[in-house]
Amino acid sequence: MLIGPRRKRFHDFTVKIDDNTISQTNSTKYLEVYIDDKLTWSDHITNLKKTISRNVGIFYRIRQCLNETALKSLYFSIVYSHLQYAVGAWGGVGKTSLRWLNILHNKIIRAMTCSSFRSKLDPLCKYLNLLEVDDIYTLEIGKIMHKIHSGNQWRSQPRNLRECQNYLGGKNV
Repeated sequence: MLIGPRRKRFHDFTVKIDDNTISQTNSTKYLEVYIDDKLTWSDHITNLKKTISRNVGIFYRIRQCLNETALKSLYFSIVYSHLQYAVGAWGGVGKTSLRWLNILHNKIIRAMTCSSFRSKLDPLCKYLNLLEVDDIYTLEIGKIMHKIHSGNQWRSQPRNLRECQNYLGGKNV
């Protein structure tokens, strides 16, 4: 996969390793994140919508059987974990790209509170102490910025032997 501008395509580009030609793809899956060649994250968001839409029905079926604490625990395990994973990369896309993801997330929150589809979402989120999709992205970016600002983000331990000697005060390892 070659990453480039949205309008330009790389047509005549081949890569060979040991006489094996590596084919060009439009997207690839790496660590459960779908990365496309234009970095629009559309494949990842589509897959995320499929995953979350499967869970909407689960919440509507079991909302009468479980209490609020159990529903929140289920939400954090099967919905929030998917929304939070790598949101720092894909969460900055435009609002229109996230529209259906927001709709599905709102359906789950309304199902958890047994509210009608016309209910305002802000009071429901405050009642359950949950974040909306945009707020999840803002929180994760804030965490990253805090780590960078406090100096604890990237290199807390030495990565190679020379740094290890400096880290241990010049003693040989």
